[in-house]
Amino acid sequence: MSDAALRFVDVSCQFGHEQVVNKVSFDVQPSEIVCLLGPSGCGKTTSLRLAGGMETLSGGEIWMAGQCVANQQMARPPETRGIGFLFQDFALFPHLSIADNVSFGIRNLADSEKRARVSMLLGKVDLAGFEDKFPDTLSGGEQQRAALARALAPRPKLVLMDEPFSNLDPQLRDQMRDLTLHLLKQSKAAGLIVTHDAADALRMADRIAVLNKGDLLQIATPQEIYFQPAQYDVATMFGPVNTLHGQVEAGVLSCGFGTCAVDAADGTYQIGMRPESLSLQKGDEPGLSFTAELNHIRAFGSEWLADLSGADVAGWHARLRQAHAPQVGAHKIYVSARHLMLFRV
Repeated sequence: MSDAALRFVDVSCQFGHEQVVNKVSFDVQPSEIVCLLGPSGCGKTTSLRLAGGMETLSGGEIWMAGQCVANQQMARPPETRGIGFLFQDFALFPHLSIADNVSFGIRNLADSEKRARVSMLLGKVDLAGFEDKFPDTLSGGEQQRAALARALAPRPKLVLMDEPFSNLDPQLRDQMRDLTLHLLKQSKAAGLIVTHDAADALRMADRIAVLNKGDLLQIATPQEIYFQPAQYDVATMFGPVNTLHGQVEAGVLSCGFGTCAVDAADGTYQIGMRPESLSLQKGDEPGLSFTAELNHIRAFGSEWLADLSGADVAGWHARLRQAHAPQVGAHKIYVSARHLMLFRV
C-alpha cells in the first residue's frame, strides 16, 4: 500500500442486519483535506469512527501511512494511530484548564517544550492568555478554537473532524471554517471532515466524497463534483436542480428546448440545470433556449431569484446575475451546453 495518510480498501461495517458502510474505498493523501458529505444515516460518521478506531469493521482494510491499522482480524487502538480529533460538541475536559486540555495528547516533550507548544497554538487560535481558564468560562467559539488547538497539539498526520462547525452561528461558522483550513494547511496535516453541509465541503475540501445509504457515490474535486456530478442524487446534495428529459443520438442532445451537441453516449437522459446556469442573455457558446414566465422575483445579494412557469419548467427556479431586476413576465432564457448535467435513465 502507498503512504497515503488514510486509505479505505473495500471497507464495510454492519450493525446487526443493517449494512451501514458498504465496500467503501477511498484515500486521503498527505496534506489533503477530504470531506465526507451526505444525508443523515448515510454512513459518513461511521466511516470517520472506523478511521479513528472507535468502530469495528466487518470487511476490508484500513491503512495509515503505509501500515494496516484495521482488518477483520485486528484493529489498532485510537491512541496508537497518530491522529487528532475535532468533535461536534468540542469534548473538552471540564476539569482541566485550557492549557492542560491542549497539552493532553502531547507526548515525548519536556515540560518547557510542551508549554511553548501550547502557548504557540493558543496564539494561533487567538486564545493567548487563556491558559488558566476552564472550558465552562469560554464561549462556544472559544471552546471550538481550544478544541482545534488540542487536535493539532500532538502534530498528527491526520485530523478527523465530525460536523465540527454545526453548533456555531453562521458568522462564527465561517470564521472557524477558514481558521481550521488555514491551520491544517500550515501544519501539513491531512484532514477527513464529516459534514452534511455542502458549503462546508465546497469551501474546505480538496476532494469531496459523497455517501448515501452506505455507498460511495462519487469522489472528486469540488469543481468536478458540482459541475459534473455522476448521479442526480449527487447533484441535488449541492442545491436545487431543474430537470427535463432528452435523447442523445450521434452526439446531439434533443429535448423540448431544441438540440445541441454534447459529449455523451447515445441514450435517454435526465437533463439537469442549476438555477445559476440560466441567463437572460444569449452567450457565444452553443446551448439550449426556451421561453418561460418569470414570477416572484426577489433580490439575493448580487443575484435575482425567480420562479419559472411554462411548458416543461413547472417548479423551476433561476438565479440571475445582472445589475437590475428582471421584469415579471415572459422571457427568453438561455443555458450553455457546458452547464448541462446529463444523467443516464
